[in-house]
Amino acid sequence: MMPMVIFAFLFDIGINLLTSLDSETLWHFDTARGLYVSDLPKSTGIDSGMIFSLYSFSIGWLWLTMCPLVLAIVEHRRGIVVSSRSVWQRAGSQTGPILVASILLWLLAIPGVMAFFVFTWKGMDVPNSPNLSSLLLVPLIIVVVVIYFAVNWSLCNQIIIIEDQQSATASLRRSSVLVRGIWGRAFKMCLLFALAILIFTSTTLGLTLFVFSLTIPEFALLREMLLSVKFLTLFCGGYARISFAEMPNFWTVCVMTAVNTLIHAAVAPVWAILTTYLYLERVDGQPENWILPT
Repeated sequence: MMPMVIFAFLFDIGINLLTSLDSETLWHFDTARGLYVSDLPKSTGIDSGMIFSLYSFSIGWLWLTMCPLVLAIVEHRRGIVVSSRSVWQRAGSQTGPILVASILLWLLAIPGVMAFFVFTWKGMDVPNSPNLSSLLLVPLIIVVVVIYFAVNWSLCNQIIIIEDQQSATASLRRSSVLVRGIWGRAFKMCLLFALAILIFTSTTLGLTLFVFSLTIPEFALLREMLLSVKFLTLFCGGYARISFAEMPNFWTVCVMTAVNTLIHAAVAPVWAILTTYLYLERVDGQPENWILPT
């Protein structure tokens, strides 16, 4: 997993440096997303609010580590000792379907994510009228549909890897069949995991920024905010952010990116373990489904 962690770290550094070439972009240090470069929000200085971000749930490039992680978990359950090199070699053929399935999931999620941000962005002037409930109904329905399919398709990675399924769409259909009998339990698992990620990400990045505020003068503005009662909002969907027009110290950028990458690296194995054991429970007693690649 370490090579992918290093690659994800270098990729994020490179993307931020490349994006910063645009003169209108700002460097944002955020307790919800870590470090990112964007032209939104446009103002420098500190900011805080509620966002309920699940950014770390996407895991990014480290999603590809799901293949060897799942194989290692299954082999361990079967009492077989495997090496990291062997599971990576055997998992290579599943990388393509995993990427396609992930893209399909994101294409489904984009309308829900956009609707959520539009109706929670504090800069939006939502009219106070009898039609407000009908305005909120559409994004609410979209979010409910996204959640439904996200739970239904939560086992698609295991199906691709364990059953050696090369079709991403077939793996999504198969996942829906397996989850159908335990949808409520799978939903609770996904919800609790998402909330745990939210709290873990916000507090870890918040503590990192607090250390910056004590040691780096440019971040001193965050100290009062992170020492106030606003820090408690990080446990329930809040965020604190500081934005700069120019890139801060390069080592500060590296540390923040490294912390964000390590958060993703911690999330990936936990999600792989939870969903793999849920899958194995559903197919227990059906050895024909255990078609591990050789």
